Amino acid sequence: MDKKHTRRKKISDNAKATLLRWWIVGMCYFMIGFGTQAGGYTSPIDLIFFLGVGIGLVTIVVYNPIAYNVFDIVRGGEIVNHRYRNKKGWQRALQTLGDLGLSMLVVILVYLSYQNINLLLVGLLGLSPETVVVAGEPFGFATLYTLFYSAITGLTDKLRAIRTGSAAVCK
Repeated sequence: MDKKHTRRKKISDNAKATLLRWWIVGMCYFMIGFGTQAGGYTSPIDLIFFLGVGIGLVTIVVYNPIAYNVFDIVRGGEIVNHRYRNKKGWQRALQTLGDLGLSMLVVILVYLSYQNINLLLVGLLGLSPETVVVAGEPFGFATLYTLFYSAITGLTDKLRAIRTGSAAVCK
């Protein structure tokens, strides 16, 4: 056999964990946005709230146990799985609240992105202000969510490194 056919490119565990998060977020958006009454209301507050809580709970119950026990998640050159697994009870409670708060924040940022994209396109195309040019759908929502989530966790990792004095992450 040829060498190029026998050697496969290995996908990193970080990429697999990110793909898992993307899929879970898209699934949550599909189930909540299209499968409940929250997706049909005219007020976006209900949808934002239920998406934030739903994605946060699925992150806590499904994503975290799978991602931190199956993949070696590397941030700043350090595998962070042991940090997740070796927490005391009060630290787990704070982690749970942090996951819920982070998912709410990211859902709000994604909503504001959709809102601003639509306002920009309505202004550029000269459409009526009530027109929705880019509607929410699972693939776009999950992609924006994953991008914002990665940016926020990257920023918090850099801040943690600055606080602890670790120069490896700050590079």
